Amino acid sequence: MNIGKLTVKEQVLEAMRRVYSNALTTTSGGNISAIDERGHIFITPSGIDKGTLTIDDIVEVLPDGTRIGRHAPSMELPFHSNIYRTCKDVKAIVHAHAPAAVAYACIGIVPDAGCARVYTDALGRIAGSRYALPGSLKLGDIVQERFVEGYRTVMMDNHGATVGAGDMRGALAMYETLDYLCRTLFHAQTLGGAQRVTERIELQRTEYAVGQIGAGDGAKRAEMVAFLQRAYRGQLVGSGWGTLAVRDGDGVLFNADCDAPADLCEQDIVRYERGQVSASKPCRYLDLILRILERTPEAGAVFVSMPAAIMGFATANVRFDARLIPESYLMLKDVARVPYAALRDYDAIARTLKTTAPVAIVDNECIVTIGKNVTKAFDRLEVADYSARSVLMARAVADIRPIQAEEVKEIDDTFNGW
Repeated sequence: MNIGKLTVKEQVLEAMRRVYSNALTTTSGGNISAIDERGHIFITPSGIDKGTLTIDDIVEVLPDGTRIGRHAPSMELPFHSNIYRTCKDVKAIVHAHAPAAVAYACIGIVPDAGCARVYTDALGRIAGSRYALPGSLKLGDIVQERFVEGYRTVMMDNHGATVGAGDMRGALAMYETLDYLCRTLFHAQTLGGAQRVTERIELQRTEYAVGQIGAGDGAKRAEMVAFLQRAYRGQLVGSGWGTLAVRDGDGVLFNADCDAPADLCEQDIVRYERGQVSASKPCRYLDLILRILERTPEAGAVFVSMPAAIMGFATANVRFDARLIPESYLMLKDVARVPYAALRDYDAIARTLKTTAPVAIVDNECIVTIGKNVTKAFDRLEVADYSARSVLMARAVADIRPIQAEEVKEIDDTFNGW
């Protein structure tokens, strides 16, 4: 379901369904709203199960305060309406209680987005605030104050977090990314703490001409959509980040940064061939992916993403050792740790990837996996993040005892992981 094609009222319902199903809020917690061109606010109701909402449960609030609907609007309506009144660029607001964001709200620390590009690009500056009674006019004033100052991501002390954007897709992407940031920082803390990017390296991004190059293989496009949506459900990609690219004859198929996985359809997949693309859509890692495919002809697919557990290692600048269980090592082999500075030279990253070393983690940036097909590239991404989660859990108890050298050799002699 493409949320951008729904009515404003339907967008609020669909957004809450996604927030709840992604475990970013609880049955009774959180509220979402959007405002239309008439100034009518559509908002989730107060005291109604977030897991069973229907379109008839969404409340409409007119500019004069008149309320239309069978329920009372969320008690947080004051800060929603305050923001819309004073920040005309904001058209959608998500307030929720994701556990990692609540954890930061409870310790009174603003999460630092400066550890990775994906977080700074999506969230901008993050504001702290002060505690006030939920639903109170005082809380509405506090949150509004931070938005008026230019912030669009606001942590709420001992409460949660609120984000606002120009449309519902953008607001959802921001809240999801805030959750990933907070989880990443907690994971990195287990490994010694996240390192800030002190000098941002701009990615190499060629402006390719739009040409009549054909849509590409329909079956491959359908497979890509299925795997990207599966990766989204598995918290391996998010809205606005995570790229899958697949060889297609003399070209390459890829998804664009602007297309949320939950909204993706086959027609959204873009094709590159000989310096041209089939549609003008942004993909921040396309140049890197093309370099990888050029250097590794055996690779049929590439995944670039930022799942939270792996990003814990990436932002802490700690090497990830896949010698945990035979299945982890067999799929990942020796995972390369690539310095952030390598983003100045994509060949430096591409050289690390080969059939015998199919995974690289770039400090403060991303993980890259390759495979002979989509299934293999996806499997490596999934295994890498699941394995990273296992390491982080184990470290809370004792040091990992990795598979020993002779056991690694036995695996290599017995199986072909590619």
